[in-house]
Amino acid sequence: MGSKISVHLAVWGLRLAVFAPIIMLVSGGVYRARFVDFQIPLIAFTIAVVLAILAALFGLIAALGSLLGGHGTHLRALFALVLAIIVLIAPVGTIVQGVGAPLIHDITTDLEDPPIFVEVPRRRSPSDNSLDISQEVLETQKNYYTDIGPKRLAMTKADAFALVSDVVKESGWQVHSEKANLGYIEATASTRFFGFRDDVIIRITEDTGGARVDMRSASRVGLSDLGVNAGRIRAFMAMVAQKAN
Repeated sequence: MGSKISVHLAVWGLRLAVFAPIIMLVSGGVYRARFVDFQIPLIAFTIAVVLAILAALFGLIAALGSLLGGHGTHLRALFALVLAIIVLIAPVGTIVQGVGAPLIHDITTDLEDPPIFVEVPRRRSPSDNSLDISQEVLETQKNYYTDIGPKRLAMTKADAFALVSDVVKESGWQVHSEKANLGYIEATASTRFFGFRDDVIIRITEDTGGARVDMRSASRVGLSDLGVNAGRIRAFMAMVAQKAN
C-alpha cells in the first residue's frame, strides 16, 4: 500500500512541478502582451504557486516513503521536489521581500513636496492607479520607510542632471521626458517577469553648496508594491552616490 501511495505521489508531484512553470510563463506572457487586465494573470500565477507547493510536498513525501520502504520511485520524487523548489524560488523571494510592507504603491524622497509627473499621466490608462498622493500614504511611508530620502551632491545642477541621466540610461528604463532646463526626467520601469510598469520621475534642484536629487516611483496597478518602489529608489540613489564619488 505504501509503495502505491509513494508512486502516485511521485507521479502527481512531477506532473504538478511541470504544469506550474508552464502556467506561470503563460500568465506572464499574456499580461506582457496586454491581452487582459493584471488580475487574471495574477490569479493564474497564484494557482501556479499553489501547484508548485503541492508538487514539493508530494515529492518530499514520496521521496521519504520510497527511501524508507525501499521502493524505486525516489528519483522521480526527488526530481519533482527539486523542480518545484526551483519554480518557487522567485515567488517566495518576492513574498519574503514584501513581508510587512504597507499597502501603498507610490514612494517619494520628498514627503513635503513630491515630484509631480508631467508626461507620464498621458501614458496611463483610466484604470491605472491614481497619481494623487494622500496625506495618509505620506504618513505611512514616513513611518515605515525611514531611510528613503533625497541625495545631495557636491556639484552644479547641470552636472548632477548629466550624472542622473546616465544612471537612468544604465537602469534600462523607458525614458519619456528629459528636461535639463527644468531639472527632471520621467521614465517607466518594468518588472522582469510580468512586466508590471512603475513610473519614475527624478527631480534635480539647486541646493546649498550643490544639487539635490529627489525621486518618486509609483506602480500603475496593485494595492501594495511589496516594497518594490522603495527598493528601486534605494538602488538608484546608491548608483548616483557611487558615480558621484
